[in-house]
Amino acid sequence: MADTDLNATTLTVTITEALSIGHDTAADARDFAQVCTHTYASILNTSKRIFKLPNSNLNKLISFGTTIADGVFLRADVRYIRVTNLDGTAALQVGLDDGASDAAYTSVAANSSIMYTGVTCEGDNDGTTLDNATALKVKGIADQQIEVFIASV
Repeated sequence: MADTDLNATTLTVTITEALSIGHDTAADARDFAQVCTHTYASILNTSKRIFKLPNSNLNKLISFGTTIADGVFLRADVRYIRVTNLDGTAALQVGLDDGASDAAYTSVAANSSIMYTGVTCEGDNDGTTLDNATALKVKGIADQQIEVFIASV
């Protein structure tokens, strides 16, 4: 029999910021370029999906839990999430929600992304206790497209 086991590998995420501010005197020009690289070890499972929002309501795109079920990612295994707003003009609200009393939402500009390195959230302004998220939710305009990439062990 053939060996068909998959082997875990490392996900490398690199963020490149390129900014050079010129000056009339070349010696006074400023370079603010930076490259940040982070690695996530033992990645074995990935999911990459494009969603088209059916309406402008709050929509649950991804579920997180403690047991395997249809469409549910194991919360403890998720290492990296990237949500990209594919729309060229409209912003998108993206957040993690614990399904009870806490949620953390932010606005993602057109043609931009947000990354999460865990699935916890806090809705109180004191930030003392992070709760386990049960869902990734978004709110945008009807027919807005979103790409979600998830890497887990």
